[in-house]
Amino acid sequence: MSKILISWSAFNNDFTWLYRGTINEQKDKVKENGPTFTVHKFFGDEYDKHILLNSSSEQKDKNFFDQLVSEVKKEFKHVVVPRQVVIKDPINISEIFSKVSELLLEFKNSDIEIFVNPGTPQMQIAWYLVKPNFKKNVSLFQIRDAKFTKTGKPERIYSNIDTLFNPTVLSVASAVASRQATENKILVSESLKPIYNRAELIAQTNGIGCLILGENGTGKENLASHIHINSDRQKKEFKAVNCAAYSDDLLRSELFGHEKGSFTGADNQKIGVFEESNGGTIFLDEIGDISPRMQVSLLRVLQEKKIQRVGGNKDIAVDVRVIAATNKDLEALCDKEFFRWDLFFRLAVTTLKLPALRDWTKDEIKKLIEHFNSIYFSEFPNRQQKLIFRKEVIDRLMNYHFKGNVRELQNLIISLYTFCDKEVTLTDLPDRIKKEVVHPTSKSENEKEHIKNVFESKNRNIKVTAEALGIARDTLKRKLDKYGLRNTNE
Repeated sequence: MSKILISWSAFNNDFTWLYRGTINEQKDKVKENGPTFTVHKFFGDEYDKHILLNSSSEQKDKNFFDQLVSEVKKEFKHVVVPRQVVIKDPINISEIFSKVSELLLEFKNSDIEIFVNPGTPQMQIAWYLVKPNFKKNVSLFQIRDAKFTKTGKPERIYSNIDTLFNPTVLSVASAVASRQATENKILVSESLKPIYNRAELIAQTNGIGCLILGENGTGKENLASHIHINSDRQKKEFKAVNCAAYSDDLLRSELFGHEKGSFTGADNQKIGVFEESNGGTIFLDEIGDISPRMQVSLLRVLQEKKIQRVGGNKDIAVDVRVIAATNKDLEALCDKEFFRWDLFFRLAVTTLKLPALRDWTKDEIKKLIEHFNSIYFSEFPNRQQKLIFRKEVIDRLMNYHFKGNVRELQNLIISLYTFCDKEVTLTDLPDRIKKEVVHPTSKSENEKEHIKNVFESKNRNIKVTAEALGIARDTLKRKLDKYGLRNTNE
């Protein structure tokens, strides 16, 4: 197995400067005791190659970087591979975390040693955050200067993450960075920008709740995570719970915890999500599926900001922001007395609604395909090039009625990267897409005719029509206006 050294170039420390930080910067030469020269002089022979990273896109810095690579190769005859990893925001740890994670995935079959010293503090932190995800093949080291060693020579000091940091703090920090890296995979299209802008306004409040509406696969959890990451609660836990996945008793235990012996199988005390997330954010997905009994329990917690573990009688104060989500029309459920109005108003202090993928413009869908193509090219390390989509494939995808929305498209691209070599043809698409006959010019007309027929059959009652169509009233109103089916006084 090959052994690879990875480090950032360090312009400030790799060169001696006559002028630095001016318009006409002027350097003298590469420093022999700079970090890059030092690691090659004392340890370079141990590595098969050194991947030297440059984070700047400015031409003058690229010129300095090229000179550094050239002089190291000339002086030591080592294999140095220059790599451009542009960081747009040098203090954005999430961006750096995402970029270095992709880089390490590329060399997952090699032993990697990372020289931590060079780079900004944020770059150094990113190495420590990404290390737990690559326990088997990645080591981190710093170099102790010769003047601080007994031998009079520089020494490598390998970092033991477990002893350097409190594990809880490290796991939380890593989780935050992972969520931020995940968020970088989201394409905020023109259709989504107003929604994400409103989400950031919600994030700036201390703990205002939010109800996110949208079909399955539209990105409700991503939007909730975006609120958390952009809030003062970002250093605390973000916990997501799918309410539909639990029975009443199990959901109660999951959210509020339980005491030892409180029911059969409760062999130990369990801390619930509300306690775990104290100071942070809880995302309750599929909130429309919880029972009336559970609605009462949740309402009490939201009102009093206290929980009791199952089997306990002690009130425990909790401070969490609750973000709920559903693909159902909660107002319609409230009208039918399936959902409590008082709980609805507690959850829907603010409301955000995500559009279905079929409501995006074709240009936006095409950009999303290109976006996922770029992401998964970097995540499949043996790939030599991105997938090539034939025009007829793009046309079919842009006109396909994605029932699973963004998640369905994302999973489709992953599947294509798994099974396709270079080019994607119509035969590579799943049967559900190949068999769907779509007529772009008539699709909206079919929808218009369907809505018109239902609207007329329900005596033009918007509430009843929305329930019959299975869509929210606001969505129905928008479509009625779009197709000119509603009078101004309706």
